[in-house]
Amino acid sequence: MISPYEIVSKSALPALRAMVARRLHEKYNLTQQQVASLLGVTQASISNYARKTRGMMVNLEDDSTVSLAADAIAKELSSNNPDQRQALRTMTNVLDYIRFNHLMCALHSELEPGFEVTGCYACEGTLSAKNFDKLKIPVSS
Repeated sequence: MISPYEIVSKSALPALRAMVARRLHEKYNLTQQQVASLLGVTQASISNYARKTRGMMVNLEDDSTVSLAADAIAKELSSNNPDQRQALRTMTNVLDYIRFNHLMCALHSELEPGFEVTGCYACEGTLSAKNFDKLKIPVSS
C-alpha cells in the first residue's frame, strides 16, 4: 500500500520543483546554481530537472492552478528580497491542492496496479490547521 504522501514526495514535489526551476532559469535568467540555492536542492538536481530525467513522473503543467502557482513561486524567489516562507507556504498549498484534487490518482494506479483508486478518499484527509483535535490516537494500556 503506497501512501499519498509517498507519491507526493516522490513525484508531485519534484515535478513542482522542476516547474519552478524551469521558470527561474528561463524567465529570470538565473544559473542552475542560483536556482538550486533558492530551492534548497543541489545543482545536479536542477540539471536533472532541465534534462527531464527528474520530476517527470507526472505532468502538472496542464493544470492551470498548479502552473500559475509555479509562476508565483518563481516570481517570489526571484525578487530582490525573496520571502522563502511565502514561497514554501505556496508550495505546500499547491501540494495539498494536488492531493485533494486527485491529480495523483492515475500515477497511483500505475505504481500500484492492484490498488483500486476509483472511490478512494485517502487523499482528502480529515484534519485542518485549526482542527487538530480530530487526531485521536488510542493508547493501549
